Amino acid sequence: MAGTAIEAFRTAVKQGLRVKLLVPRLLYPVSEEVYQEFFASLKRGLVVEQNHQSQLFRLLRMFVDVPRGIETLAKSGSNPITPDEVVDRLRQISLSLQREKQQVPSEG
Repeated sequence: MAGTAIEAFRTAVKQGLRVKLLVPRLLYPVSEEVYQEFFASLKRGLVVEQNHQSQLFRLLRMFVDVPRGIETLAKSGSNPITPDEVVDRLRQISLSLQREKQQVPSEG
């Protein structure tokens, strides 16, 4: 999924979305410190994995305090995730954040 994620990241940046990318090189043992630091820098997030049972997401939740707002995009191996699907999901997350900001009443 690294190639798909990297391509989606580049496309999202070109489209003006504010995104970050973490591509794990080793899934286990889980690098708790790396994930904690990365998640702390996000308002929302997306774990992309080519596994319909979301095994990586579940593994992360076993070892890391995954904050609310971190979602998963997972599919079975016979239905590959495309970079466009990732970018579309990132765009949806971005729009959701914008709506939340607009709903917060300003103090004055």
